[in-house]
Amino acid sequence: MRVKGMKLIRKSVWLELAIDLRSSVISSIWRRVLATMLFAFLITIAYKKGLAVNQPILATLIPGVVLGLLLVFRTNTAYERFWEGCRLWHKLINVSRILCRNIWTIVRTNNHEDLITKISKTRLVGILIIAIKLHLRNEDMSYDKFDYIITEDEYLELKETQNKPVRIIKWLAEYFSHIYHDQKVINYRLFIELNRSLDEITMLFSGCQQILDTPIPRPYSIHLRHLLLLYCFALPFQFVEQLNWLTIPAVGIVSFALLGIEDIGEEIENPFGYDHNDLPLDRFCQELQAEIETEWVNDEPNFRESI
Repeated sequence: MRVKGMKLIRKSVWLELAIDLRSSVISSIWRRVLATMLFAFLITIAYKKGLAVNQPILATLIPGVVLGLLLVFRTNTAYERFWEGCRLWHKLINVSRILCRNIWTIVRTNNHEDLITKISKTRLVGILIIAIKLHLRNEDMSYDKFDYIITEDEYLELKETQNKPVRIIKWLAEYFSHIYHDQKVINYRLFIELNRSLDEITMLFSGCQQILDTPIPRPYSIHLRHLLLLYCFALPFQFVEQLNWLTIPAVGIVSFALLGIEDIGEEIENPFGYDHNDLPLDRFCQELQAEIETEWVNDEPNFRESI
């Protein structure tokens, strides 16, 4: 019974994916597919009127195997970038959790002011991840959303710098150095542990930046698109003699398959954007912020008593 239930679940998931138009590339390629079908319609009419438009020799101009290999390489390269971005972000969240935990367990608080500072720096870890997201999307930070964490002077300092994540990392490094010299960290090994987490976040941020700054070479994408269009518009000349009016849907099906594969590669090439199929960076940041507030900051007895 359990095996049957699992099969039914898999079938229902398959059906959901099949009708999920939001994640599909249909919305972005239907115009191109329609254009190829319209061209096929015109070629079919010309053939019916006796014009010699049937040219099977055109099939040899752009071999399907070559085009298929180019498409596979394009899609695989884009998927590798998407998967690498996913791996970097999940590790970024995990390292941030470790850093928050270490701040709470390693840093001593001798008075209320120390506690407030520790709370602020723990929240700053969440702000750092948000700053990385905004930097990758080329967005600016809004002071209204973070005025309970950073001061107006700190916000103005952030506003003046181009690389906000690096500036926040600098603030955290200065805080760690300060508490070490004030002997609020038990020993040097724990101080190194705090800085190691910052080093990892810096490396992960640099990895994301590398994905963003090194897109797939534009000439390759342009040439592939040219080949695709030539291939799709050559199809009616190959099909019309044998398929007649069926040439139109046949061209539409082939164009849908090829143009869809190419568009998938383009959509997932940059995983940090706003598309439905991009990484849910907003959710990652919101979950980390909620975790910081519920599991660390608001769970601290001394903090609850002080507000």
